[in-house]
Amino acid sequence: MNKEKSVGINSGSRSMEFIKWTEDIDEKLLNAMIEEARLGNMVDSSWTTQAYNNIVTNLNQLGFVSVTKNNVKNGQKLLKKKWREVHDLFSSLSR
Repeated sequence: MNKEKSVGINSGSRSMEFIKWTEDIDEKLLNAMIEEARLGNMVDSSWTTQAYNNIVTNLNQLGFVSVTKNNVKNGQKLLKKKWREVHDLFSSLSR
């Protein structure tokens, strides 16, 4: 299950930049999100601005230098989609 996604950034007059979204960055993103949740940077099931800043900084320090807040949000959407697929698979098995 090694599906790689490209995540695009479009910010006004800048040209579109792409990063390759891999399972490695998924893992690093999940670890960063767990740490931010542990620190209490999630309020009413939403990440705080500080959490997003910390996650971006963390991923940049791990070598993913072109990752932005928008990439993190898109990465979270991809993770949520993967979770739904797995959840649906296992819930259908228990019927």
